[in-house]
Amino acid sequence: MPARIIVTISPASAGALPPPHTGPAVNAAILAAVRDGLSPEASAYLHDGSSSRPFAVTPLLDERQRTPARTSEHVRFEVGVLRDEIVGSMLAALSSRDRWRFGSTDYTTQSVDLVEAEPYANLLAAAPPATSWAFGLVTPVSFATGRGDGARRQRILPDPERVFGTLAARWQIWAPDSPLPPDLDDAIDDHLELVDMRLATTEYMVKIGAPKRRGCVGFVSYTLAEPAGVPPGTRSAIESLARFACYAGIGDRTASGMGYAVIDPD
Repeated sequence: MPARIIVTISPASAGALPPPHTGPAVNAAILAAVRDGLSPEASAYLHDGSSSRPFAVTPLLDERQRTPARTSEHVRFEVGVLRDEIVGSMLAALSSRDRWRFGSTDYTTQSVDLVEAEPYANLLAAAPPATSWAFGLVTPVSFATGRGDGARRQRILPDPERVFGTLAARWQIWAPDSPLPPDLDDAIDDHLELVDMRLATTEYMVKIGAPKRRGCVGFVSYTLAEPAGVPPGTRSAIESLARFACYAGIGDRTASGMGYAVIDPD
């Protein structure tokens, strides 16, 4: 059951500012909350247990989906939980914290809210057979080449094959009991096309002291080139993956805050 948790916080001192890059700090703070509220073993599992992390986070954001400023009215971070068994424990661990520290700025918890949670089977069954999809890419999206593909490179364009292909792969890891249609890969590769984008490239810090990653932020939309050639059930599955992106994020380093996306943005 993918779930989305929003933690709303406020600075302990009025007008305080967090550091400009908070994704790694949010990741570390969440793992510390799990360690203290549950166990060191649970924290280690979330950090090291799988090459595909069962959660995604955002950096600190304000009501305008931007890095908080002194005038920001609301500050929050979000956690997308992808594995059924850890939704309750993650919510309990986050709720147990009344103070957070990011850089040299202290924050107090205002609320911890489970805003969305839906079993994978329901997410798949309830999705309509759509033919087009749009995302707002709030934090940078990128995809890294594999170890056997020459020099490691960053693919920063959100091609439909990469966006929906990685979402399908992540779904198959965390929802093996809710299989996607067997023709989904062919539909993604042969029918999806990018039809509009208003993107900018930017850098993102995923680890203190490590080189920054590049990625795209902005707006992107996709459609099926020949909708009649894709069965309704497969179109519904693509819609499910688009909704799943709101929990799982898109692309690489989502556990450090990259790839945060909203579906059908204004």
